[in-house]
Amino acid sequence: MTVQNPHDRFFRESFGRIEIARNYLEEYLPADLRSLLDLSDMALQDGSFIDEEMQAHQTDIIYQVSLQSGQPAFVYFLFEHKSYPDPQVAFQLLRYLVRFWERQLKENQTMAPVIPLVIYHGERPWQTPTDFGSLLTAEEALRPYLPNFRYHLSDFSHLSDEAIRGQVWLRVSLSVLRAIFNPHLRAELDDLVALMFELTEQRTGLDYIRTILYYLSSATEKISRRDLQRALSEQGPQGKQLMNTIAQEIFQQGLQQGMQQGMQQGMQQGMQQGMQQGMEAMRQNIVELLQLRLNAPETLFQARLGRINDLDSLRFLVRRAATVEDLEQFEQALTTLEKPET
Repeated sequence: MTVQNPHDRFFRESFGRIEIARNYLEEYLPADLRSLLDLSDMALQDGSFIDEEMQAHQTDIIYQVSLQSGQPAFVYFLFEHKSYPDPQVAFQLLRYLVRFWERQLKENQTMAPVIPLVIYHGERPWQTPTDFGSLLTAEEALRPYLPNFRYHLSDFSHLSDEAIRGQVWLRVSLSVLRAIFNPHLRAELDDLVALMFELTEQRTGLDYIRTILYYLSSATEKISRRDLQRALSEQGPQGKQLMNTIAQEIFQQGLQQGMQQGMQQGMQQGMQQGMQQGMEAMRQNIVELLQLRLNAPETLFQARLGRINDLDSLRFLVRRAATVEDLEQFEQALTTLEKPET
């Protein structure tokens, strides 16, 4: 399943890592619940039981956890995140729970306890009640006949990085989620990137740093790509190398997306127009890549690139924009492709 929302995607990529989910349960579950669990025996479950109507909202992550007692039973934890206060979250969770139990019954399994967990990182504190019953307006005498449950809420909207507990993987993921709506993110970016780079000594740490940088690039307007470039440069050669690698990956994806969009429009509106759309996307990729890597002004090469109408030439320039050491080298490459005016 493809999750389009950048907050949802980052949450799934973070809490889909068992080391992050386990450490969260260790640090943030109530002590009486935590004492029942054997967190050394956790397994990520397939969450594809959500029906088509709910696919657009599917950001759930489910882990199966054994009990300390050794009994042949499991507790399932349903992770959900919110970037804004959602009064209907309890109803959404109820639908998830029902779908999960339906699948267990269909597979002739015993219905198991499921504990809903909501991780919130919005701009203002969460004030929505954490029980399903609060959604129902009913006389007290009716309450025993109505469904009710509550979810465990972790509100990180107002916490400082110092107040966030856990091992480095968890602290990084929660700090990034908290920071994304922080109006002071630009001023705190250096400290956040420094915390991220504590992961470089960990296995798969660089892959996760890439995930974080993609999230920061796409989910907030409080910082620019130049802000990220500067913060990465503060981390020395490793930061600069990672910046260049990510820049190439981002713009290669943009190149492919732009060409695909152009070709699709070409099939609908005429192949020539589609090719023009694709080449325009490539020109924009070149401009943004030079901005990110070499601090080039946006308008520096725009007019000259607009006169390059050959697909192979634009592909060549994308590669050069991703690899040249300075703007003079790129200008030399561009000059060799420009046709002399007659």
